Amino acid sequence: MQTTAINRPNAMMYPGNNDFLEAGKVLMEEEMDSQVLQMWSKTSIRSDRFYQTGFETIVFDHESAYALATVLASVLSWEQEILWMSQKSHPNTSSPDAAGEVRLHPLALDNLQGLEQGIEQNRLVHAVVLQIESSEALSDQLIDQLLFLTARHKLTLIVHCEGPTQALNDRFHGGIDYMVGSLSPQRSFVVARRSKLVQTEGNSRSFNLDLYASWQRSMARRNAIIEPMCG
Repeated sequence: MQTTAINRPNAMMYPGNNDFLEAGKVLMEEEMDSQVLQMWSKTSIRSDRFYQTGFETIVFDHESAYALATVLASVLSWEQEILWMSQKSHPNTSSPDAAGEVRLHPLALDNLQGLEQGIEQNRLVHAVVLQIESSEALSDQLIDQLLFLTARHKLTLIVHCEGPTQALNDRFHGGIDYMVGSLSPQRSFVVARRSKLVQTEGNSRSFNLDLYASWQRSMARRNAIIEPMCG
């Protein structure tokens, strides 16, 4: 299996990060709410009560590569590695570059044998990243094996949607930890499992790519009355 080492001295800085203080926002616009929620699930969910599902949504005024870089910089420590599955022969590594020093193990999306071997043989693999252009590219067999292996090895599952998807969380039976998607060329979002998100506090390797801080800033716009949550 090919392993790509990513170690760039300028990796901690991301173009346009002067605006990072305005990056994280709660879903507030009806049209935007509808886009994200349809990509997430077929279940009818009120956007102002989405947090009750056990997940949080953060919107960024940047392209989805920035949102993904923020997730990777916040979730992974220096020594941890990624198993990166993509439809492309050469995965788009511009996103993890922005996350700093990361060891990347690229795999084709249909390489089920390589998926199991990559996880079993690389004990430093902490997360699996799926980079997909549409949910139609995902077979039920791949999803089932991913859910089994990530649960067995306690790995974080990150899905980066480079194109439109529908009800992706439904297909994964709630197994996605972080879903990254695009609303427009300069608008993106992260749907994060709250129990994972709270563990990123103080963990980011970049001051400008801090998912926890973006979430906390977004909370300032939420109604102060918080009803019981799950998850």
